[in-house]
Amino acid sequence: MDNVILTASDFLSPILHSSAANELERAMAGVFVATIQDQMIDQLNDIYSYGVPWQGGRTVVERFTKLNGLAVLRRDDDGLSDKLMSIIYANWEAMASERGLGFLQFVLDMLYPNQNEIKQLWHSKALASSYPNHVREKSAAGLFLTSRVRIKIDASVNIAELSELAPTMTRLVPWHVVPEIAVSLSTDDTGLTVAAAGTLYQIGNFSPY
Repeated sequence: MDNVILTASDFLSPILHSSAANELERAMAGVFVATIQDQMIDQLNDIYSYGVPWQGGRTVVERFTKLNGLAVLRRDDDGLSDKLMSIIYANWEAMASERGLGFLQFVLDMLYPNQNEIKQLWHSKALASSYPNHVREKSAAGLFLTSRVRIKIDASVNIAELSELAPTMTRLVPWHVVPEIAVSLSTDDTGLTVAAAGTLYQIGNFSPY
């Protein structure tokens, strides 16, 4: 559905099409119309879109995404981030009770396409007493599936932006899921001449506490 863009005349149509008995009434109507056009039309347009805030302007989208605890993305990209936030918020409203890892994956794909991955983490049964110190990404014998997930982001992303968005992204998961954000590191150019087994990543703890 295309955005409905109103103009001053849409709001002021009743007074513009009303009859004026004399010059005083015409002058008063003119002052009222000019005041609305100059001072209040943007606010009225914002209020009009409150019923479908994802179709509103930047101010409305940002206001409602903050109200729902969603990330507010700010990029110098000629409005692309505003469009992304509109799509994310529209899907947030549409998914309702189905929000969870699926919605988190949707948000990551919108913000960092082909630069993200969500991994469920497994833990050693034999070392369960030291949980969660021995989590790993792949299932194997003697492991149990935990409630933890690792959100892996490519190292090429803007880390400053990621640090701003990370606290919100970790709140998008269901209440029983414990997320961590990892920045993946490439191992292609390590210069090693010996075989090595393992996965390199940095864990980002962006909690203010």
